[in-house]
Amino acid sequence: MQLFKSSIILVLLISNAYSMDMFSDMDCIQGNFDAVVEHKAAPFGLSKNILTISKSDCSISINHSKLKFMKSSWNIDVCREPVHIKIDDGGVEVLKRVDSCKNGSSVYCKEVAKIEKILQDDGLIFAPGEKENISSDHGKVYCSYLLAKKYLREGVVFNRGKDYSGILLPTKLKVQISNEVLKVKDEVRAVEENTQTQTIEDGPADF
Repeated sequence: MQLFKSSIILVLLISNAYSMDMFSDMDCIQGNFDAVVEHKAAPFGLSKNILTISKSDCSISINHSKLKFMKSSWNIDVCREPVHIKIDDGGVEVLKRVDSCKNGSSVYCKEVAKIEKILQDDGLIFAPGEKENISSDHGKVYCSYLLAKKYLREGVVFNRGKDYSGILLPTKLKVQISNEVLKVKDEVRAVEENTQTQTIEDGPADF
């Protein structure tokens, strides 16, 4: 009996730890933040690659500087239709989503791939902190990456004021934990019922 109680306590602790550590979809969608990630550029480390992300409500501004003179800037509004990217290169160029980017041949899809690569290579790999913590630069980059991917690649347009859950973050682990909790609870209940039945059948102890 003690073993079953210990098992359920352990599973519940894991479940609570996961839910406390991982930011929610709404934390990401509604969050306002700035993040700057820098690292030395190859091959000699004499310059820096700098990724700057600024999120305000639905708008995500991404600025990238490489070898000082190679600069790129994008603005993505995940609540605005049609799905598009604004590229700021002295003037503003707009690229609209025309397909699902499965073949990746269009100019739009190539730009999406470029944004994702920069967020991964100069953001997620080098940003300090944990991706589960949206207060850290790693968490801010991860949130921006998830939103950009969902909007640009999948064409999901978010609505202000709407409640979203399970649209950004994987839920497989949460479901697995919930199933484990239910399984252990059932096992504990079965043991308790069996113990009660056995006590009744045995009758009161003789002294």
